[in-house]
Amino acid sequence: MRGYLAMTAQEVAEFAQSREFDVSDLYAPTSQFIVDNQDLDDEEIEFTLSMVAAEDALEMKSATSGKACVLAFEVPPELIKESHDMSISLLTPLLWEHLECLFEVSDDGEELTWFATQEIANNLDSWLK
Repeated sequence: MRGYLAMTAQEVAEFAQSREFDVSDLYAPTSQFIVDNQDLDDEEIEFTLSMVAAEDALEMKSATSGKACVLAFEVPPELIKESHDMSISLLTPLLWEHLECLFEVSDDGEELTWFATQEIANNLDSWLK
């Protein structure tokens, strides 16, 4: 299942270093969310959840935390503890190997710029400024 997590660039740097991140919940296309949003196709569901995470990331951002980011994970089913309205709870921390990509959130929160996992290290310094 795809999951979306709001982070600041500082948290991304810490995650890149430790290779794991303990989080209680992350946004995901749960059965309930799909039922509640039957008018959306798969792509629209994924976009909606990533934008909700982007709003959270902007709220978390401070002068010293760097850019707002959204990380997209492919969460193995065996890591899912519970499914909620639009999020999932996990049994264990997220691992770097589950990371699919990173979205840099524009300052106004209207745009997400996609980065492959291999590009994160090359761009992290600029996101931290």
